[in-house]
Amino acid sequence: MRIDMFVYNRCTTDTRVLKEAQTLTEAGHRVRIVAVLDATTEPAEERHGFRIVRIDRNPIHYRVLRGVRVAVGIVRRNVPFAVLLTPLGALLVGLRRLLLIPHKPLMFLDYYWRTYRLVLADRPEALHAHDLNTLPVAAALARRLRLPLTYDSHELYPEMSTLSPREAAIWRFLERRLARRADHVVTVCDSIAGELVRRYGLAWPTVLLNCPVGGNGAAPGRPGDFASLTGIEGPESPASTDDPVVLYQGGFAPHRGLGTLVRAGRLLERGTILMMGWGRLEDELRALIAREGLGDRVRIVGPVPPSEVVAEAASASIGVIPYEPVGLNNTYTTPNKLFDYMAAGLPVAASRLPELTRFVEGGEMGLTFTPGDPAALAGALNEMLADPARYDRMRERAQEAARRYTWERESAKLLALYDSA
Repeated sequence: MRIDMFVYNRCTTDTRVLKEAQTLTEAGHRVRIVAVLDATTEPAEERHGFRIVRIDRNPIHYRVLRGVRVAVGIVRRNVPFAVLLTPLGALLVGLRRLLLIPHKPLMFLDYYWRTYRLVLADRPEALHAHDLNTLPVAAALARRLRLPLTYDSHELYPEMSTLSPREAAIWRFLERRLARRADHVVTVCDSIAGELVRRYGLAWPTVLLNCPVGGNGAAPGRPGDFASLTGIEGPESPASTDDPVVLYQGGFAPHRGLGTLVRAGRLLERGTILMMGWGRLEDELRALIAREGLGDRVRIVGPVPPSEVVAEAASASIGVIPYEPVGLNNTYTTPNKLFDYMAAGLPVAASRLPELTRFVEGGEMGLTFTPGDPAALAGALNEMLADPARYDRMRERAQEAARRYTWERESAKLLALYDSA
C-alpha cells in the first residue's frame, strides 16, 4: 500500500514519525512523508526505504513584503534617499506588523495548499496525519480522493501551553469537526485516548507508546561514569562510580521543571545533576546555575544523536522527568525520555502526574514527587540513592519494563491498522 504521511516540521529527528515510516516500509508498504523545508534541510531525501519530501513554504504575506521591498528599491533609485527615508521606513514597518498578525494561519494555509496539490498530482492509497496541525489537509484529501485516513494525535494539541486562547479555541473546533472523519485514531497514552473519547465521542483510539527500538537499547552501564556521558576527564570529572549521576535528557523548554531541577541540586546529598540537551532556555539555565553557585553540582552538556541516547543514558544512575502540570497536555505527558530511561535500565524520578505515576510507581521502577518543588524532587532522589538494595530492585524493574515496552511490540498495533485497511 502506498501511504502519504503529513508532519508540520522538518522531520529530521521526529523519532515517532520516522519509526512509524520505517516500520511500515519494512512491512512492504511504500511511504512518503510530506514535511517542511527550511535552510538546514534538503527538498527531498531517502531514509530506510521511505521518502521525505519537504514543502518550501511561500505564503502570500511573504510575497507581498518582497514586492514592497522591490518597489521601494526602485523608487529609492530615482528619488533622493533623504526625502523618502521616513515615509518609506514607516510604510515597511507598518506593513510588516500588519502582515504578522495572521502569520501563523497563513503559514499553515500555504503548507496545506502546496501539500494538497502535491498529493493530487501523485495519488497515494492511504493518508496518515501526524498531529492536529496536519489533519485539515489530510481530511480534505481523504474526502476528495475517498482514501482511508489515520489521525495520529501525538498530544492534546489544543492544550499546548504555547497557544493563545484564540488559537486553542480554533484548534479545538477543528479537532471536533475532523477527528471523527478519520478511519483510525492513534495516540500516545491511555489518558489522552480517554480525553479524545470524552470530547469527541470517538471509538477508543489505538494507543501507540513512544518506545525505543529494542535493538537500539544498551546493557546497563556503569552508574556514575560521568566521563562517559560528558567527555570530561581528569580533575573536573567526578568519574568515580561511587558518585551518582542524575540525568535529564531532552529539550530545554518551558514548563519542563528545569529550574526546579537546578535548585534541587543544592539539596542533593550526593551526586551530580547532568542536563544533556538543547533549547532556548539554555542560557537562562546556565545563568541560574551560576547565580545559585551550583556549578559543581549541576552540569549542562550538548545533546547526542537520537540513536545514541539510550547508550549514553545507561551510564547514569537515575533518569529524571520534572515536568510541570501546565494544562492537560503536560499533565498527561508520556515523553520519549521515559521509555529511553527504561531501555537504559535507569530508575526514574518523575513528577507526580497520572501517566508518569502509572509507569514509574505502578512498575516499581522509581519514585514520584510534587511538581515544581525542589525539596520534593531532591527528597525523591536522595531516598532512591540512600538504600542500595532498594535502588537495585528499582533498576531491575526498569530493565524488566524495557523488555515489555519496545517499539517492536508497539509497532504491531500500527501494522494491524494498515493490514485491516
